[in-house]
Amino acid sequence: MDTGRLVEEVEEDPFAYLPVLVVVTRPDEDGVPVIEDCNDRFLERLGYDYESVIGRRVTEFYTAESAANHLHGGYERARRGDYDREERDFLTADGNVISTVVRATPRRVDGEVVGVVAVYVDVTEQKWREQHVNVLNRVMRHNIRNDLNVLHGHAEMLAQHDDESVVESANVVGRAVERWLSLTEKATEIERLFEETTDRSAHLPKLLHEVQTAVEMGWPDATIQIEQQVADVHVSSRLSAVIDELCENGVKHTSCDSPEVRIDASRVDGNWVKICVTDEGPGIPDHERAVLRHGEETDLVHGSGLGFWLVRTVVRRIGGHLRVADAPNGSGSVVTVYVPIVEETNNGEW
Repeated sequence: MDTGRLVEEVEEDPFAYLPVLVVVTRPDEDGVPVIEDCNDRFLERLGYDYESVIGRRVTEFYTAESAANHLHGGYERARRGDYDREERDFLTADGNVISTVVRATPRRVDGEVVGVVAVYVDVTEQKWREQHVNVLNRVMRHNIRNDLNVLHGHAEMLAQHDDESVVESANVVGRAVERWLSLTEKATEIERLFEETTDRSAHLPKLLHEVQTAVEMGWPDATIQIEQQVADVHVSSRLSAVIDELCENGVKHTSCDSPEVRIDASRVDGNWVKICVTDEGPGIPDHERAVLRHGEETDLVHGSGLGFWLVRTVVRRIGGHLRVADAPNGSGSVVTVYVPIVEETNNGEW
């Protein structure tokens, strides 16, 4: 097949609208890939013209680390068709690094493998954006938390003042600080959940009991009731954060002196678990239901809004879905979570 036509075929929609670099190669006498053809975007991003690229080894355009990874079996795997997605960094003509994710497949002529077609997706901006956000997030959250702790200490001292107006102002400041401290803790929990590279299976009855204990210890006047028919069921351990958030939300937003939250867990449709968390609170406002249903990030500065965002995101990440409704008695709300059952493994990972 003509390599020019091959590039055109690979670059057809939707590739024409994506940051995709296409390279067609053949092995030289040493088995190192040499560029036979490429698309215009490859030339534009690296800052070379067509004549200066054709016939040169691909590794000449890689960073040193990517070149080493490529030469340690990468090209052979691609020619065998065993190449999965991998990261590769290019070095442009003016010395900048372009980060990509590459997928390579064997190129055949008359049934014989004569080279490789490599499709690189340019993820440079995404990678830099993630790094910048992570740095700013950690620095800002650390500084904000330190300042909030200072404010909280001063608010407590002012609350001992003889002037009632000063005491009232101190209490207002104290409550605001506590809300923001809670928000930073929630952000830390979200970061921890999504930085974990592996998930673990958890025995569902044990997970529910641990949530019950934690919430009742944090809210001594609250009661968490559990009704479950899932004796041998295992689920993602990340579900713990979801149930904990729903229970705490049900406890702290009720006007009852002794709030109760009920958890009902049962197996449905063979490989799924249905978990209903019912509270006695005032119900979930429409703007916060939108967070649970659609992931809308409006009003996330409110603690429960961020918590509900965590709930929906974790449930979707572990392959589940959820529903929100008013409690049958007209007081409170019911959040129903459906999650897949997972297999228990010896090392707890799946």
